[in-house]
Amino acid sequence: IIDDMKPVHTFVKTLMGKVPDIQATSVFNGSEALSLLKTGKTYDLILLDWEMPELNGPETLQELLNLGVKTPVVMMTTKNDPADIQRMIELGAAEYLMKPFTVDILFDKIEMASGKAFTYAA
Repeated sequence: IIDDMKPVHTFVKTLMGKVPDIQATSVFNGSEALSLLKTGKTYDLILLDWEMPELNGPETLQELLNLGVKTPVVMMTTKNDPADIQRMIELGAAEYLMKPFTVDILFDKIEMASGKAFTYAA
C-alpha cells in the first residue's frame, strides 16, 4: 500500500486482514516504495495512491516501470476523469480504483489485477 493517508492504510489493512493469504506492507510515499523495492523485496500487487508528496502516483508508477518492476499496480484516487484513467492504464497500471471504495470493489480490483481469487468475509 503506497498512500500518504494513514486512515487509508488502516482501512485497507483491516479489509485485507479478513483474507489469510494476504499480507500488506505500508509506505507513505513513492520514494519510500522505491527504496523498499530496490532492496529486492518483491510483492504480488501494489496499491498506489495518485496524490502524494515527494513522488505522486503517476511519477512513482513511471519510476517502477523504469526499474523493471513487473508487479501489477492498482491506482487509487478520487480522480474520476476518463482521460486520467486512460492515461494511467496506458502508462502501465493494471487497474484503477476510485476512492472511497467498498470491500467488494477493492477485492474485485485486486483479483482482476493479480489474476487470483480470494475468499473474504465482508
